[in-house]
Amino acid sequence: MIFKGISKTFSTIGEKQYETIGAFWDEMSDIYGLENLKGLGYNWTADTIEYVIGLKQGDIAGLNCTVELPDTGWVSVKGKTDELGLIYQKIYADGVLRYEIETFTEDGRCEILYYR
Repeated sequence: MIFKGISKTFSTIGEKQYETIGAFWDEMSDIYGLENLKGLGYNWTADTIEYVIGLKQGDIAGLNCTVELPDTGWVSVKGKTDELGLIYQKIYADGVLRYEIETFTEDGRCEILYYR
């Protein structure tokens, strides 16, 4: 599977990534609509994460990143967007991730696909 989009690097110190990646989502949602987007987190370091936002269908304008991902072995978790921190606490309780793909809906739902 190939993931294409606009990539930025965010700090994970103090869990600030929820706020800063959220602002990135808001910026892209204003242009493309929330439900047309998907986000990929990967390449974690001790204090950063690379995050890419792309379109579910087609290529996003300003594309600057292409990531080759595994086709199988993904786990899906669905929940409420306002409980995202709790969802990730449960996911990370079993260890670190190699990749995560997030999608969100206007009615406050989310789906996390993750790969260890």
